[in-house]
Amino acid sequence: MHPIGMVRIHHFEFARRRMHIEPTVDCFRVFHQMHCSQVFYSYIQHNSAKKILLSPPNSFHDWKPKFFFIKVGVIPMKMVFRGKEDVVTETIQTPCSEAWYQDIKDVTSIALQEKALIGAGMSLCCWMNREDKPVYIEGDSSNILDPPPPF
Repeated sequence: MHPIGMVRIHHFEFARRRMHIEPTVDCFRVFHQMHCSQVFYSYIQHNSAKKILLSPPNSFHDWKPKFFFIKVGVIPMKMVFRGKEDVVTETIQTPCSEAWYQDIKDVTSIALQEKALIGAGMSLCCWMNREDKPVYIEGDSSNILDPPPPF
């Protein structure tokens, strides 16, 4: 997976979780289409779908040395490699009449702030397994973040 594809997945998950809606593959496919460039997979925006990520990155420098492969033996099923010609262009109808689609908002920044990740229940630094709610302070006011419901 190319890093730009991972950014699109991350921002989709954030957009859904901040609405307290579980992100699903079917909903992700409404917005993005799998794309293969050379030997790397990524996702491109469907033309008819609402844009979730307004300013996607153009490139990531020096990511290829950090790229890794997973041995076939650790995946408990037969994996089939799909090349560029095997990735079919999808035509998925946009659910314009559904409330979640109308209410979903774009994410303008490619680097989500930690307090936003905490509020969406996506933080790797703060686990939401307690009854207390996270609080952040800006200026003279404090804001309590409502965590998403457990899935």
